[in-house]
Amino acid sequence: MTEAADQDLIGLYSKRILALAADVPHTEKLADADATVRKRSPLCGSTVEVGVRLEDGRIAGFGQDVKACALGQASAAVLGGAVIGRTRDEIARARDELKAMLKSD
Repeated sequence: MTEAADQDLIGLYSKRILALAADVPHTEKLADADATVRKRSPLCGSTVEVGVRLEDGRIAGFGQDVKACALGQASAAVLGGAVIGRTRDEIARARDELKAMLKSD
């Protein structure tokens, strides 16, 4: 690995990412979830199981079991910190905007 590549890797796993990864919220399984989904990344093997409970069209309960690298855990922490109170449309819009950002120039 080159020195530039090493620096990129260090930057990628910054203190902030590691701090988020160490503090993933809503890690309890919801016993009364309206829906539960488990996904596995075929690329790296990371798995995430999420349960949600809705009230009046908004997410009122959220639980996640995350078995992933630091980036995956940090992503779960960001979502977990923002998901309560959101509507399905708000979550879908955020997903679409993130996907567009990652695929744009």
